[in-house]
Amino acid sequence: MNSEPPTGDELNRMLVTMKQNVLERTTESPRRKRNRNLGLGLGLAALLAIGGGSGALALGMLPSPFQASAPSTPTSTPTPTPTVRPTATPRPTPTVAPVVAPVPALPIDCATLASGVRMDLFIPSPLQGRADLLLPTDASLSEYGVLGCEWGSTEQPYSRVDLSVASGREAGLTAVDDLVAGGARRTEAGDASAMTCTEQGCQATVVSGIWWIEFRTSDVDATSGTVSVETRAANTTAALTSLVSRLDGLSPAPSWTRPDSSWARVGDCAALSPAVPLGQIMGSPRLEGPEEPQNEYPSGIVRASDRTVQCRWTLPYVEDAPISEVGDVTVTLSAGSGWAVDAVDSMSHLERSPVTVAGAEKAEYVCIHDEGSGCYVNVLTDGSWLQVRTSNTYEDSLKGLLVAAAEAIVATRPAS
Repeated sequence: MNSEPPTGDELNRMLVTMKQNVLERTTESPRRKRNRNLGLGLGLAALLAIGGGSGALALGMLPSPFQASAPSTPTSTPTPTPTVRPTATPRPTPTVAPVVAPVPALPIDCATLASGVRMDLFIPSPLQGRADLLLPTDASLSEYGVLGCEWGSTEQPYSRVDLSVASGREAGLTAVDDLVAGGARRTEAGDASAMTCTEQGCQATVVSGIWWIEFRTSDVDATSGTVSVETRAANTTAALTSLVSRLDGLSPAPSWTRPDSSWARVGDCAALSPAVPLGQIMGSPRLEGPEEPQNEYPSGIVRASDRTVQCRWTLPYVEDAPISEVGDVTVTLSAGSGWAVDAVDSMSHLERSPVTVAGAEKAEYVCIHDEGSGCYVNVLTDGSWLQVRTSNTYEDSLKGLLVAAAEAIVATRPAS
């Protein structure tokens, strides 16, 4: 048995798998149930901007239309006059300003922010990972200016710490009040804070000045009773106090400006419904929808930042239904987030291949084959990110079906 702790890509793969499990749990269809209680990973990454340019038109030299005429009665040999030719002036090369990727509002990195926090009090053998960019919701977090940080355990695969910071005092205060109304207790950290703890972890929200912090620990493999709830609460309060001290005097970076896109006029699932029923396109005529997923996000920052339009088609539950039938399709649109399509994570365990989607600038087919597996098509269309995904990976022709579904949805784009 390999007893070496996971590191590098292996640890990143573990973190992404956990996130996939959370996403499957928050949007899963009745046909699939998950028993493992995993923590939510707020994903952010170092992001790439995509720019554009255009070539210049080369102009040839133009011959002069004027020719000198000889005099009628020459008295001497005239001196030849050189032909004057106009000088061609090159046309200016049109330029397209690149879309600048958003940056976190907080001007320090995760390691600096958490330098005073004893991560080993929450999970054994902690190792800092990297936030991922897999879904359009992740792009929304980045565009909101969120700094997302993750730590995994090299000993317990499903234990982790998630830390997120955004500039949003008023939204943060509302989140604190909502948690207190739901039974959370206030702490002394920051200007306002609330926390709930169990034997398997804590979650807390803190507001300090303009900054809004969310801190979440999940020690799901811990032996019950090894660390008391009160000890976990005390450790969490100390961590929050340290985090708040790192924010003192810091000013936020300028907010990100969303590029224009015709997709910005899409506000609900009705506008994303293709002319041909999606179930027919996917070879699952019993698919019902679309409906907007009623996700109860455990994170207030995710709720505040998510500007995507999400639509879901699912099969009604039938006992012993054939597993080859596509049981769910989720369509997510993030208008103006085209910058993120090229920045999607490229870790080694992702199966990726370029595909052609009619009406789109580019597209890619991606599969994650693991616990919480799924496949999706990422589409760049008019500066926006469209994703069509399913958790059912049993269908041999799934790539073609998802591409066909993506083409049908791209065809719903509002006229410019």
